[in-house]
Amino acid sequence: MVAGKIKELLRHRESEPERVEDRHLDRFFNLIFWSYFAGAFLFHVYRSDAIPGDWPVVLGFLALGVLWPLLPWEPPSDRRRLLFVPVFLAAAFTVAFLDTGGFAFGFLGIAVANAVFLFGFLRALAYSAGITLAFFLALLVLVPELGFRDALINSLLVLPSLAFVIGICMIAVLAERRKERTQELLSELEAAHAELRRYADRVRDLTISEERNRMAREIHDTLGHYLTVVNVQLEAAGKLIDHEPDRARQEVLKAKELSSQALQEVRRSVRALKPAAMEEQRGPEALERLVREFEASGMRVSFEVSGEERELPPEAALALYRTLQEALTNVLRHSGADRVRATLAFGNPSVRLTVADDGRGAPEDASERGFGLRGLRERAAALDGSLRAANAPGKGFVLELELPLEPAGG
Repeated sequence: MVAGKIKELLRHRESEPERVEDRHLDRFFNLIFWSYFAGAFLFHVYRSDAIPGDWPVVLGFLALGVLWPLLPWEPPSDRRRLLFVPVFLAAAFTVAFLDTGGFAFGFLGIAVANAVFLFGFLRALAYSAGITLAFFLALLVLVPELGFRDALINSLLVLPSLAFVIGICMIAVLAERRKERTQELLSELEAAHAELRRYADRVRDLTISEERNRMAREIHDTLGHYLTVVNVQLEAAGKLIDHEPDRARQEVLKAKELSSQALQEVRRSVRALKPAAMEEQRGPEALERLVREFEASGMRVSFEVSGEERELPPEAALALYRTLQEALTNVLRHSGADRVRATLAFGNPSVRLTVADDGRGAPEDASERGFGLRGLRERAAALDGSLRAANAPGKGFVLELELPLEPAGG
């Protein structure tokens, strides 16, 4: 019984590198089998007094010794090896039945254990029932003096031992199945872990790409704004330096001040990518300050607030600031406008910023090609808002940003 169990556990690892412990264990249980085999044979010889009259038993012992190393303990690839199973059972039955001392009964336990590992629990039960029935019939035929009742009782005494063998072997089988399932789950977990690592790498790459785009938008919005204004003021100073040197000096000083702000903005962008003007003022106040800066360039800009003012989410406030900054910068660079009108309208549940100028307008594909407008559109989409940019019906260009007053997903 135990030998069969251990041999099965050893057999199922044939594909793995053989370990020293396995070799020792295999040798140990082979030693147990052959010791039991020798003991049972010698005990039979001692009880029978003469071997010549017990050739069936001797042949049975010989068959058991030959078949033991050939007996499969899991479904073999060569099904012809299964023929050894009934031959081993027949030899074990012969030896156990004809051995008058009953010492050889353990060979039947080995045969039943072999059936559990090869065929499963239910077939092993049928195996045991067949052995019991064979014992009963053999007793009726070969030992008729026992009678029906005694033959039945003697046969049923076989069942508890065989049932115990089946139970122990099933425990071993179930433990092995759980072990194999654990190995499968571990393999699946390792595969899932590797897949998660690949996904994490992809998410990291996407996050880095998104952050780069965000930084590019911030640098474009910040430095583009300041450099455009500084350039306009220096151009004005160049035109005034011969005729109005005082005004030219004022323009240069303004340009210098804006350059200092740009430098501070760059430093702040490295830290948090948040405009310096929004540190001191928020919402409409920051937008109005931005408008005043542009008015210093000589462009006429008006700014109005309508509706009931409400506190803006930080992300929405930054998006409004960058949108107004980009719109005014584009007016200075491209439109040739004399006047710009900016309106911040609070509604429910959104806020809308509209910037309209009276310039020459923009090419049809300007909103698609321009990095600044594309970046603003991405900002708006990230906040569940919308950005519209188009030429005005008569003259000029209109940029409109609408954002929810609640944070995205809130």
